[in-house]
Amino acid sequence: MKDRSYLAWKEAKRANRWDPDRERYLDPKGNIIAEPSKLIGETLIESLNQEDEQRERCG
Repeated sequence: MKDRSYLAWKEAKRANRWDPDRERYLDPKGNIIAEPSKLIGETLIESLNQEDEQRERCG
């Protein structure tokens, strides 16, 4: 059975939720989803930065 990260990435790819600015696929909530075979520290750092930006916007 495939893991959740793979299924989420596959669904985002099928739905064509590509963010050209971040060069990543997005889940329905706009969070970054990396291709599981390419999951690297850079993607994790981007995701954490995105969460920080959202917290700053929400106050």
